[in-house]
Amino acid sequence: MPAAHSTPLQFDPNKLADIQLPNSISAWPIAPGWWLLLLLIVSLIGLLIYLINRKPKPKKAKTKHLKTQAMQELETIKKSYQAQPDDKNATHKSVKQLSIFLRRYALSIFKREQVAGLTDQQWLLLLDKIYNNHKSKNPQEVHLFSEKYAELLTQVPYQTPQTGIDHVLLNELFASAEKLISHSAHFFATKQSQQSLFEKENATVEHSHV
Repeated sequence: MPAAHSTPLQFDPNKLADIQLPNSISAWPIAPGWWLLLLLIVSLIGLLIYLINRKPKPKKAKTKHLKTQAMQELETIKKSYQAQPDDKNATHKSVKQLSIFLRRYALSIFKREQVAGLTDQQWLLLLDKIYNNHKSKNPQEVHLFSEKYAELLTQVPYQTPQTGIDHVLLNELFASAEKLISHSAHFFATKQSQQSLFEKENATVEHSHV
């Protein structure tokens, strides 16, 4: 019996299966490395903002702020006194507050070790120097604090409230304190050395003891 002949397979392109492409790679979730890079960028931006905000204010702005703050505090003491001028206790308290305020103001200008240990006379002479420092055209110095207001600033604060106080002189002291603040602001604006002013004050004190 003759062998059966097999029919050769015919290539049919229509029977080919479609090519299955791999799924596209998603951008999410972000790889850990990208998270670290993003965190680093945010941290650098935050650090930059912090450094910009903490940048020291210009000296002129600091001087203006100091002057405004001092004037406001001085005005508060003055108004407290003017509200009860006939009250000896209130007047005595205002004199004491004014004396303390002037010392604190000097401490805001000079280093604590330069001012804190000054005796009464040295302290008053320093106030005179600050007050007179603006006089570039008229070098003639006045000694308001070391002479005219010496008793008010160094003796009255430690006396009893019943001690008589010259109200006219006290009002003049308030006015001179306002000028003192204005003059010291001019001192900073001209960028003169705090140290040099303090040395001039020391020389005056040493000369007064000779």
